Amino acid sequence: MLVKGSLFRAVNWHAESGGIQWIDQQRLPHRFEQVISSHPEDAAAAIESMQVRGAPSIGATAAYGLALAWKTDRKNFFDHWLPRFRATRPTAVNLFHACDMMQTCAGTSPTSSQMIECAQSYADSEVAANQRMGKYMAELLAVGQRRILTHCNAGWLAAVDWGTATSGIYHLARAGEKPFVWVDETRPRLQGARLTAWEFAQEGIDCRIQADGAAAWMMANGKVDAIVVGADRIAANGDVANKIGTYALSLAAREHGVPMYVVAPSSSFDKDCPCGGSIPIEQRDDEEVLCMDGLDGEGRVQHVRIAASGVPANNPAFDVTPNANLSGIVSEKGLWHGCDV
Repeated sequence: MLVKGSLFRAVNWHAESGGIQWIDQQRLPHRFEQVISSHPEDAAAAIESMQVRGAPSIGATAAYGLALAWKTDRKNFFDHWLPRFRATRPTAVNLFHACDMMQTCAGTSPTSSQMIECAQSYADSEVAANQRMGKYMAELLAVGQRRILTHCNAGWLAAVDWGTATSGIYHLARAGEKPFVWVDETRPRLQGARLTAWEFAQEGIDCRIQADGAAAWMMANGKVDAIVVGADRIAANGDVANKIGTYALSLAAREHGVPMYVVAPSSSFDKDCPCGGSIPIEQRDDEEVLCMDGLDGEGRVQHVRIAASGVPANNPAFDVTPNANLSGIVSEKGLWHGCDV
């Protein structure tokens, strides 16, 4: 997708250095920086620190990281690097699908080039899936629905390219339509305010950032035509784990008759997970709730505490939305009807 008119992916293989290149999402929206590394540990740390985030981008980064591990430290690939990458984030199932695929490829004793090609194939398949699901979602949104609400960042930064929930919005815009988007700021890490709004600004899509707590009121006042969100894991029964706050949105949407769609690739489905109650929910550090980064009056990034001192925080990174609260789940195969993906 576009950054100042040029095309970028959230993560890619950097052929010139023989390593991985990713956009440091922690720097956005104030600075656009790409990191290049030839060390697999840097890729694993980037996932943990959320320099790279979003289920499909996490999976692609793990795939590239494991290709790099095969290239630079093959003897420790199975005993160290596979467990290392699997342990980086517990909720996003794409990570585990990517690790499984790279493990299978490594079992064939490939060359380094073949492992890199395998990782590239994984990333390309995610992008192709995002484009296809966006076309399906655009058809649903085109039925009189233009004022769209989204939560967190399910855009191209989270999904290598195009995005999941945002892909349909991008398709509408490029077809000459004029979608409008309410962007939940998404506490505590503000992925909506920092990332989704920045993406839309780069693409020229009209949007407004709002506090998470404003969403239900906008629905009550008839100002939301549809909600689209992504997913970090979808259980076999259609329950969905996504960024904290998604469950509350689903309750408000059901109360006010607003259609709510989850948009995610097949790699986000976990057929071995029977229901949402079986999805592990990541508990992150208190500091994400108690502190915040921002620009001061001179344009310098400052890290400040915003909460009362001496008080701890509760910081679950995700919640689970029951399938019954949703209008539908859209993948690259179209509207999901409970069959295998």
